[in-house]
Amino acid sequence: MPRYAAVEGGGTTFVVCIAEESISQPTTIIERTEFPTRTPAETIPEVAKWLAERDYDSLGVAMFGPIDMDPASPTWGWVTTTPKPGWGNTDVMGPLLKVRNVPCMFDTDVNAPALEEFRHFARPGESSCAYVTIGTGIGVGLVVNGRCVRGLVHPEGGHIPTLKRLPDDNFKGVDIWHPWSVEGQCSAPALASRAGVSQNALKDLPDDHEVWDDAAYMLGALCATLCALLSVERIVLGGGVMLRESLFPKVRKSMRTILNGYIQHPRVTEDGPSGIDGYIVPSVRGNDAGLWGALALASDSWKQAAPLPTKSLLAASSASTAAPAAESSEDSAVEEVLKLPRKRNNVVSVGYSGAHIGAAFAVGVCATALVSSVLARRVR
Repeated sequence: MPRYAAVEGGGTTFVVCIAEESISQPTTIIERTEFPTRTPAETIPEVAKWLAERDYDSLGVAMFGPIDMDPASPTWGWVTTTPKPGWGNTDVMGPLLKVRNVPCMFDTDVNAPALEEFRHFARPGESSCAYVTIGTGIGVGLVVNGRCVRGLVHPEGGHIPTLKRLPDDNFKGVDIWHPWSVEGQCSAPALASRAGVSQNALKDLPDDHEVWDDAAYMLGALCATLCALLSVERIVLGGGVMLRESLFPKVRKSMRTILNGYIQHPRVTEDGPSGIDGYIVPSVRGNDAGLWGALALASDSWKQAAPLPTKSLLAASSASTAAPAAESSEDSAVEEVLKLPRKRNNVVSVGYSGAHIGAAFAVGVCATALVSSVLARRVR
């Protein structure tokens, strides 16, 4: 029974947990705690100390960004150009891996929950999902063809320009990098500033306050962009702001208004669970979406770090006199090796790089030899 450690690094709180998984039962959290996000020098040692007092087989970390996720980079596992004071260019994974050198994965605090939402709650036939968190900041995680999107760095959808509901809306925004962005205009600090209240007082505003109409329109614009540009099959909205359930119908209506009938699909044009109500949805995991996303990373890293098959490809390809019953075992060996993760030390990488081409060529040669051997025996 594998035991996973998960860390969700949020702008306000770090949440850590230990979970177990078995064939007979799904992943179950057995212990968790939280630490306020202070300075790196305070918060990371607290998390490391908590982990050091527990046993686990793999580690998943979902972190606010931007972050460096390139396993070949000397700053892999770091927070990079974050606007959060004091956290720029901070090594997160280094201190955590010093606690215990186990298989691990590191991703954003929106990609990870996007993966969790897709893996466990996608409808049959779906291959894509977007997860948007609206809280202290705004982030967008993407799963396309069943895998998290990374690309150049990773998605930073909170920093795209936003549409405003009213032409005379001259709110300047709160983001230091991009005040005109979705995050600068519609994050919790931005909405509080728009309403003239403290961030803690946002929850006390009535549902009919105009700030929620502004928020719904801007979030509807973001959803319209995800729909038109990426054609995602489901959009999950989470984070503290979306705990206000009255926002969901307003966001759906705004997306429809902005798309103006251009996207003709029942998931957009029709109402109800099979229509737009099932297209823009709350997170099934609620406020724990980031933590469950980190657990998904831990689970993947443990499963993908399995050792090579007992019988190597070369040994299998040379066993030309083996009994016919062994052929399925050899075919299975090919499949298992082709599914092996690409790793840098104990870091499981889900991306591709030029460095993998040589290894892929070698595996291809071995696989060709094995397949030729199997076919030759079948011909005989």
